[in-house]
Amino acid sequence: MLTPDITIIHIIFVSISMACGLAAIYFWVKVYFETKKGSVAWLLLALTAIFLITTAIFPSIAITSQDADITEAILLFMGFWGAVYTSIFASAGILMYQAFKTIPREKLGDFLIEGMVFSKSEEDIDSILEIDQISSLLSRSTLIEYTPKTRYEDSVIEICLRLYGEMVNIVLVSTQPRTAMYKEKIGDLMDIGAMKFIEISSTSEQVSNEDGIIKLPTYELDKFFELTSKLPKGCAVIFEPISQLLITEGEKKTYKFISEMAERFTANELLLVGMINKSAHNEQTTSRFEGLFLNIAEEEGAKIRLLKGGKEEYIRFYVGEKFYMEQDVEVKLE
Repeated sequence: MLTPDITIIHIIFVSISMACGLAAIYFWVKVYFETKKGSVAWLLLALTAIFLITTAIFPSIAITSQDADITEAILLFMGFWGAVYTSIFASAGILMYQAFKTIPREKLGDFLIEGMVFSKSEEDIDSILEIDQISSLLSRSTLIEYTPKTRYEDSVIEICLRLYGEMVNIVLVSTQPRTAMYKEKIGDLMDIGAMKFIEISSTSEQVSNEDGIIKLPTYELDKFFELTSKLPKGCAVIFEPISQLLITEGEKKTYKFISEMAERFTANELLLVGMINKSAHNEQTTSRFEGLFLNIAEEEGAKIRLLKGGKEEYIRFYVGEKFYMEQDVEVKLE
């Protein structure tokens, strides 16, 4: 049993807990209804306030009760209650964390207050329509810099699917094991003739075509220009193994090869997108290859930040698994 003085102090604390808990419930629920389609995290925070009130009341009952069974039941219930509401509180934290990780910082406030429904001015809509046409954004040769922690392969797939949606033919140059992964994800583009795969291989002894993938031996890189000499104007070439060539073939040979590629493709009006792992090379090497491209871009979470004429523009990832092939479309590379 508690002494009279301790009981009075305890009642004061419980009263404060009740008042503040009820206020928390009221305001978080009001925030949720004010935001309407905003983050459900606000409602989860309101639920946690109920738990905070009970943590003040139930122990009081357990202490003052003379029945051991009632005290035991209350303590057991408190343990269960704590597990439920701390899980709810953690869920609210997860929603907040995901928002900070996936929503652009400039739109984070809009997401928390208005959900995914943003009010756009006509100027904003025009800007979005322009950015959606990534074939125009990549009309100047572009070097995309990534790190091992970025969504490197996803960005390649995203660009290929978006370019296909804009009726642009694509040649994807890669190495194993990524070639097999790309074929699994976007091999349908190859089957309908909208895309070709070229694999730079260290094991192949001669240029060959295996299951629709053109195998190019590393020691015959010069034949790459023969393979691409008849590509139609406007075709996009995504060349992603720059870093691997730097490691296996050396900087001098790789620089000469990429330099010639950039020059030839510009003359033939082809879209060239190169990719380099900036973490794998020193700043001087990366800067040297940046000089071969007109645009420099870098991956940032779920988007690619592109510098074009001094103006920042973005290619956002949104196609993914929602992309569906139209089997009756026939677009062929020559």
